[in-house]
Amino acid sequence: MANVPTPDAVLEATEAAGYEGAICATLTPLIRRRLDDLASGQVLEIRTDDQSARLDVPSWCRLSGNPLVATLEEGPLIRFLIRKK
Repeated sequence: MANVPTPDAVLEATEAAGYEGAICATLTPLIRRRLDDLASGQVLEIRTDDQSARLDVPSWCRLSGNPLVATLEEGPLIRFLIRKK
């Protein structure tokens, strides 16, 4: 259930944050805090190895209204591109 990114979407990230080892209970509050520092329309790239994030981050994006631009999987690492509403 991965979003198919366009090549440009990968280059649009305004800021990136690696949260390898973080569980989703702490991951979504960290995402919210990082998005608070961005202007509307900017894109945050999140990297995690928490496999439950595949479901939790897209759900959080829907609930928060911040669009999920892309989900990219590279081995155990999952990258999410989230556009601030």
